[in-house]
Amino acid sequence: MPLSCPNRVRAFLSRRKVFLWFLLLVLGCVFGSCRPSPESPLPVLGSPDSPRLRQVVAGLRSGLAPRQLEVFTVPEFGPSGDETLSRIRDQNPPLLLVLGSPALLRVAPVEKRLPVVFAMVANPYVTGAADDPGHPEWHQKNITGIASPPPVQPALEQGARLLGEKTWGLLYDPREGQAVEVAQLFTKTAPEYGLTPLTETSSDAATDLPALQKLISRGARVLYLPPTATANRYAPLILSWGRDRQVKVVSSHPEANHQGAILWVALDYRAIGKEAASLAQRVLAGESPENIPLMEKMPLQIEADENLLRHWSGYPGIPGN
Repeated sequence: MPLSCPNRVRAFLSRRKVFLWFLLLVLGCVFGSCRPSPESPLPVLGSPDSPRLRQVVAGLRSGLAPRQLEVFTVPEFGPSGDETLSRIRDQNPPLLLVLGSPALLRVAPVEKRLPVVFAMVANPYVTGAADDPGHPEWHQKNITGIASPPPVQPALEQGARLLGEKTWGLLYDPREGQAVEVAQLFTKTAPEYGLTPLTETSSDAATDLPALQKLISRGARVLYLPPTATANRYAPLILSWGRDRQVKVVSSHPEANHQGAILWVALDYRAIGKEAASLAQRVLAGESPENIPLMEKMPLQIEADENLLRHWSGYPGIPGN
């Protein structure tokens, strides 16, 4: 039966209403839900994966809760890191968190638009993100972050006061960039506290023991365990000597079990993560990274082994050392 005129009008209006709802749904997707939700997980690009990186992430999670994080860890070298970064950029997130110098070296040259907050970077001035250590306010406009130098200076300062020994030895791997930087800092800073720095190099586990023995034969009374990746290789040996009272050990290694070190002075990476989270909150609230100077934060964990201290305090200093 043909529809009456009023029925045809109602049918037309009904179809028009359905069409309008459909159009609104499409427009909502295009201009709203197809963009990252304010509550969507924030991407974290980290390199290389390590226990200390996971500690920073734990601090970030704590400081940014209830906001979720999506963590991507990539190798220091190779195309997979660039591919991961490209996928992150395609998502157009409100903020990109970058952990580690290798990750920042990937991000800074290519990302000029997304707001970026970095952490777990010892020296941002060699990454392209910033140019002048004397002017932390001069940096790439979309990037800000937290620099955390290795705690060589506080370890030397605390150790010099506590132990009184004058000659310290450091073994490092010349193939690792961070290890070379730590060795240079060690050599430069030690004289400020009346210490004589001795260094030896080793690039393989087979040569670690002879190099350490050479440091001791040259007069090192304290062995300094640096906060570097390659120090994982010989940390157990040095710390076993410390436990056996063969030599005094001061450690800045954040991951190795520091039993055997008479003094442990290491970065608190979870605290660094919380500091970075506070900075990220400022950027998410609308503050421009351009207007936030780079910050230097060195939260420390410090422990002294009282048993080792009592043992070594019974020994007089070596004349002329």
